[in-house]
Amino acid sequence: MTTTADDGDRAEAGRSAGPSRRRAGRPAQGILSRRLIFETALRLVDRGGADAAGIRAIAKELGVQPSALYNHVDGYPDLIAGMRELISDRIPLDMFDRSPWDEALVEWSGHYRDAFAAHPSTVALLAVLPLAEESSTTLMYDGVIRALVRAGWPQERVLILLVALESFILGSALDLGADEQMLDPGPRTDVPTFTSAYRARAEFLSARRQSTADASFEFGLRAMLAGFRAEFDALRSDRPEP
Repeated sequence: MTTTADDGDRAEAGRSAGPSRRRAGRPAQGILSRRLIFETALRLVDRGGADAAGIRAIAKELGVQPSALYNHVDGYPDLIAGMRELISDRIPLDMFDRSPWDEALVEWSGHYRDAFAAHPSTVALLAVLPLAEESSTTLMYDGVIRALVRAGWPQERVLILLVALESFILGSALDLGADEQMLDPGPRTDVPTFTSAYRARAEFLSARRQSTADASFEFGLRAMLAGFRAEFDALRSDRPEP
């Protein structure tokens, strides 16, 4: 994915990155850090999409030579992992220390959705990326899993639950940035049931002063948690799975 971003910056690769070529506010090479590089990569992805954060593009943004970045990062996969770390660090876990597992999952899911909704272009980029070694994202998963196991969930089930919930959360993060009218059937007359349901939803949500994305997220989350609770109760009582 680096090709698109880097090719456009090829002409910059051989240019001097001395102070005379830096815009105001750009850092000197000596104060580069992994965090600054990752924050810059995330800003470029927010601005230009998933292909916008190549090594040369980041170097150009920071006013340094591309080679300077390799003193701090190992390459593009390391950049992607670093962006994931920045977002994951914004998702708190304290609710698992003060609330029952199901209530904590609801609160955590809201924070998770908001963190990725602020950077929607990263969802497709990060959702399929293997975890990096020493990843703080791994620590986040460990915290959630530890709370679920402590509550009584069997270890072999917790990751199945977590991936199912995470898939819903990431889809909801994308939906939060979608056009409110994206499902509008328009003036068609051959889909009367769809049109009626669309208008009924609009009236219902208008009365509640709620967005379509929030309504769907809350409804879906309630449904998932109801299923998780039923599964949990069945496992605890040795009844057949629902």
